[in-house]
Amino acid sequence: MSEFSRQRTILNPVVPYLGTIFGGLELGQMVVIHGTVAPDADRFQIDFQCGCSVQPRADIAFHFNPRFKGSGHIVCNTLENERWGWEERTNQMPLTKGKPFEVLILVLPSKFQVSSNGKHLLFYKHRLDFRRIDTIGIHGKVMIEMIGFASQTVSFAIHFQMTPNISKSPFFNYVCM
Repeated sequence: MSEFSRQRTILNPVVPYLGTIFGGLELGQMVVIHGTVAPDADRFQIDFQCGCSVQPRADIAFHFNPRFKGSGHIVCNTLENERWGWEERTNQMPLTKGKPFEVLILVLPSKFQVSSNGKHLLFYKHRLDFRRIDTIGIHGKVMIEMIGFASQTVSFAIHFQMTPNISKSPFFNYVCM
């Protein structure tokens, strides 16, 4: 059902990592990240950026930032014109220090859907047009084994978002369960 996009799978990138998403993100595209949280991690981040400029700093359409102090939480945000927006937090923490993980990020028409280790984690509403995203950055105490990109048809992504019985879809079982 899915076909791979123009983007090649990235294996064992050195962190910090900053790389181009060839062709940018598309509606229905899924980004798959396999890694291991460092045993001494306090945080790490995955940024979907609009360019790679350092000065001025590139806009970050989606900042996904697991933090491990206390019981842990995940912060999501957007950086626009060098200013952070309001933080959205979830106290769900499916990631564990020293353990491998899988994070899936699906591009929907109005938001990102994130799952981790086979379970739905959060939605993050687009604050910037996702079509501007052309760079992925990963920073912090994490080892990444793989960054993969898979494209779904636009109709399937819209079906995924709008179908009431979505739990019967095989894609739902992969992304959300």
